[in-house]
Amino acid sequence: MFNKEEKKEWISEFLERLRDFPDGEIWSNGYEILCKSEEVAETISDILTQLYRSQNEEVTPVTGYYDPEEDKRNNEEDYCTGWYYVTLD
Repeated sequence: MFNKEEKKEWISEFLERLRDFPDGEIWSNGYEILCKSEEVAETISDILTQLYRSQNEEVTPVTGYYDPEEDKRNNEEDYCTGWYYVTLD
């Protein structure tokens, strides 16, 4: 466990430990957590909220979706297209 006086940067802990390529259900591009499903993204968002609250910190997780149709229309298709993301505001 960690010293209660030492506050963790939980989003960084996740980002550093996830694979850095889109294989499986969850990965990271270095600044976002990417998930195959909205449910998983919402769960990770909730976990991050609780972890920061355990340190008496409030954060605002942001979730979203890289929509394939929108990305195609905007010529923005990349390896994140079709994935849900979680980051902090």
